[in-house]
Amino acid sequence: MPENQIENVINAKLTGDAQKNALDLIAFMRESGFSFKGFNAGKEIRWDPIYKGKGIGCMAVAEEPMLKAGVSIALWLGLDWRCDDTATTDNELKEFAWAHVVNCPQGQCKPPHCENSKNHWSIFGKEYESVCHAPLAFFSLDGEALGNIKKLLQMSK
Repeated sequence: MPENQIENVINAKLTGDAQKNALDLIAFMRESGFSFKGFNAGKEIRWDPIYKGKGIGCMAVAEEPMLKAGVSIALWLGLDWRCDDTATTDNELKEFAWAHVVNCPQGQCKPPHCENSKNHWSIFGKEYESVCHAPLAFFSLDGEALGNIKKLLQMSK
């Protein structure tokens, strides 16, 4: 198992606002009861965010293909992630979440992942018939996105 804490990799690979926002998210998640389990993903290390003993997705920091696309950090929330899907959630947060649902099939997805693309999923009352094995994906941690991601994570159950 990789020994590098996610904070160490963020400090080594990112600078400026990308580093600040990534560290802010990780600190927020730790304060909210999340932990991070590292694993090898080819040449890279990725992390499973763990909440209440359960892995809820995956995080990657500054991997080569991501950097080519201008992405410094990625957070995927998987099918096992659930939130307190209440009627009191504001429309802005619902729209933000819906805009980050990964519908399948995706052009870039190759087996075995595309075999997982028939997942039924519901978030904030909106039904999706075919989502990825990681139905919510975030590739930006700038101001508004960071705030909305934190709100979603606070709703984890």
